[in-house]
Amino acid sequence: RANITHRRMKIMTILVMGSGAVGGCYGGMLSNAGEDVTFVARGLNLATINEKGLRVESNTAGDFVVHPKAVERPDGTWKADLVLFCVKGYHNVEAMNVIAPAIGHETAILTLQNGIGGGDQLASRFGSDKVLLGAAYIDAMRKGPGVVADVGNSMRISFGERNGEITDRAMKIEGQMKNAGIDVLLSDNVLKVLWNKLVYICALSGMTCITRASFEDVLRTPETLAMTEQVMQEAYSVGKASGVCLGSDLVMNTLAGFLKEKDFLSSMYLDLVAGNPLELDVLNGAVSKKGWELGIPTPANDFIT
Repeated sequence: RANITHRRMKIMTILVMGSGAVGGCYGGMLSNAGEDVTFVARGLNLATINEKGLRVESNTAGDFVVHPKAVERPDGTWKADLVLFCVKGYHNVEAMNVIAPAIGHETAILTLQNGIGGGDQLASRFGSDKVLLGAAYIDAMRKGPGVVADVGNSMRISFGERNGEITDRAMKIEGQMKNAGIDVLLSDNVLKVLWNKLVYICALSGMTCITRASFEDVLRTPETLAMTEQVMQEAYSVGKASGVCLGSDLVMNTLAGFLKEKDFLSSMYLDLVAGNPLELDVLNGAVSKKGWELGIPTPANDFIT
């Protein structure tokens, strides 16, 4: 009983901006653990979550159904303790307008988006003191209205304060996520985390999209294998020039990981095939833009962009 009482005292009010694959899986885990979770959703997805609940099919956590609240937009009558910001980068401006009524003085906004730049946009709108940066490592998909699936072998998040400080609010969020069964790491160098992932995803997403081919085909073709390495080397150089402490073996180790297991799939490639907008501006486009600003040549990323 003492543990249950303590557990109830810790409940957070959480707004999940984006009820797709990533937001659905992490938000579903938090809701399943008893947190007060509200999803922002639209259309049939909104109606299904409210009528039947959200079904999470997870390789790592098992299958379950939760019944959180779902709204098209917060109405301003309550403030969130935590916002999980999980939309694609090209929806940022619209999404920030949607969450604004739920942002209070004590609200923390954790961005779990691909690439770089989303945190800067959130900081410009709501203040840098409200924003936590994070990277999600999950192979997830939305299978249909009200159904998301974690089909990989990890549901991991690495996040932290931009300045590397281990704050009380960050530790509280870490605790809530651990309690929900999420594999979470509170980092004292989250910029390194983000750039490590950026080097990886610029190669995977950029090269599969520009070739319209599987990543296995990219890696077994000498010319595109060489270009893959160049894409990563450029991103690495731009990150270093930006003042991020990246390991000297990052490109080599990332490429070795690619070659060891070639069956990778890029969400940006899936968007390309489906005719959807692309997150190019926060991936290869961000490397290209920052490279130009810093005087670092980025011809491969320029070409892809």
